[in-house]
Amino acid sequence: MTKHRLELFSDGVFAIILTLLVLDLRVPPAHGLAGLGQIVPGLLVHAATFFIVGILWMTHHGALANVDKMNSRALFLNLVALFWATLLPFAARNAAERPLEPLGASLMAASCGAYFLSFVAMRLSLHSTVDDNVAMTAWRRRRMAIAASLILIDFCGAFLAWLTPWAGYAASVTTVFVLLVLPSPPEAAERFEREALEEAA
Repeated sequence: MTKHRLELFSDGVFAIILTLLVLDLRVPPAHGLAGLGQIVPGLLVHAATFFIVGILWMTHHGALANVDKMNSRALFLNLVALFWATLLPFAARNAAERPLEPLGASLMAASCGAYFLSFVAMRLSLHSTVDDNVAMTAWRRRRMAIAASLILIDFCGAFLAWLTPWAGYAASVTTVFVLLVLPSPPEAAERFEREALEEAA
């Protein structure tokens, strides 16, 4: 399979996940502000999960941007990563219907952690042009340390959610915010190349 086909397949899976999230939204039985009050927890969970899935997709796209060859191990690990992402609508539905119970919050955090663990393993099994850039060696090490920290935070949040669901929610939201502010590998590579050109001039 080519990288392009892998990206198309992955994009399709992420699109289905986002569609399932929307289909889980329900019209409240009450009208007006009373109805809005009934669905606020569901809307908040929907918004959080939508951005979690969106950030996962952005990270997926950015990490594969400079990959030049695919292999069977990467294909399998990509499939495993996508499996964990497909559990997010189920986790979100549980969290929306029972926001103060641990199952939904724990499953959201665990799915994020398992996704990133599989995704990092997939990325490490591939060769990227970024890997050949000596100037980005320290950046890659920092990126791996951040990924390992997020995986640990998500799994700890999933465990602690059984004590308080807020730990699971906090772990998932932390993942989104950290990944949102991190530059993608192509952006980082462009910055390093620009800085190298400026130093040479």
